[in-house]
Amino acid sequence: MPPATKKHDKLSDRIRVRARKLSPSLARVIAFIDTHRQDVMSMSAMELAMAIGTSDATVIRAVQAVGFHGLRELKQDLATSFGTGQTPVDTITRTFASLKQRSLTAVDQVFSDHQEAFGALASEETRASIFAAVRQLAPAKKIAVFGISSTAFLARYFALSLNRIGRSTIVIDGSMAPIPEQLLEIRNVDALLMLAYGKPFREAASTVAEARRRKVPIVLLTDTKEQAITRHAEVIVPVLRGHAGRIAMHGATLVCLEAISFALTAENPQEAISTIERLSELRSAIYK
Repeated sequence: MPPATKKHDKLSDRIRVRARKLSPSLARVIAFIDTHRQDVMSMSAMELAMAIGTSDATVIRAVQAVGFHGLRELKQDLATSFGTGQTPVDTITRTFASLKQRSLTAVDQVFSDHQEAFGALASEETRASIFAAVRQLAPAKKIAVFGISSTAFLARYFALSLNRIGRSTIVIDGSMAPIPEQLLEIRNVDALLMLAYGKPFREAASTVAEARRRKVPIVLLTDTKEQAITRHAEVIVPVLRGHAGRIAMHGATLVCLEAISFALTAENPQEAISTIERLSELRSAIYK
């Protein structure tokens, strides 16, 4: 049998023809895209910008400079060149294929992905959005926290952290009651913090809709620019979940939530101290 022929792709041709005319900043974007093709398939312009260390506008200019109308057209071309998948099996396959290609151990990969996510988290833009989130949440007497699936545990942890500093909370995660019943409680809150990653899903969309109907401001922690969710948020905090296209890592999300919790503690330390003292009394009464 003759050897399999590699599928033709326009990106290689366009890089070959136009690379010399690109500015250094645009060339850096295209070089990253060319060497991280599988990952780029599941990354937004914002995620690419964070990974490369540039702006999403520069990413779009670079894509257009090599002859594509936008990132979507480029991804369509990449898809025809090798195909891609978004299932859990696809992501774990890509993750361990990357380990082999880069000669990394699994521990090295986790450290590497978290360094990238923490680097983006510490950027001036993201830090400013975290401060904006704190300002939005600080006046709220009761805060709703949304998270489902793997982020449900983070949502409950964050809500517990807030309770311990005197902040009243509810959790929307579908665990203690169905999501529709939990959404009724939005009528009793002053702010909503959402953990919503990837493509929009019904639970997140319904939560946003109910919050908007009740005129409850939304603080959104996300890695997406999908307008179905983001356009309704008063504050958007971009948080990467490890390296796009591979197994999700939640370390940066946890650190971001702890930063917000600690900052809210600093907003009213006396209430936090009073609540912790009462918590200690209750523990002593139960566990003595």
